[in-house]
Amino acid sequence: MPTDKSGAIVGLLAGLAVGAVLGVLFAPNSGKRTRERISDKALDLADNVKDGFHSIKDNFNNGKQSLGGLKNQVVDNVKTKVNSVSQEFKEFRDTELEKAKSAVKNAADDANDAIQNA
Repeated sequence: MPTDKSGAIVGLLAGLAVGAVLGVLFAPNSGKRTRERISDKALDLADNVKDGFHSIKDNFNNGKQSLGGLKNQVVDNVKTKVNSVSQEFKEFRDTELEKAKSAVKNAADDANDAIQNA
């Protein structure tokens, strides 16, 4: 699962924004040109924030998909185990039932022989 880098991305973007604004404010340009540059830098920053958000969202979705895959794997494993135990129980039950039938038949045959020989 990817590590959480959202704090680093936000810090980087904030640092870029502060640096860009300070650079524009201290540059030797006219007021109109400075405002245009600030506006351009703000739009660039908004795009960078949007890209960072989409990156975080993609990481979240990938993690969610990984958890979904893990859940499906666990469910499949449990189903396999349940089916295996169920089959083993049926085989045990059938074997024990045959043993019981055989014992009852032998007891009935012994009782019948004892009655006939009496």
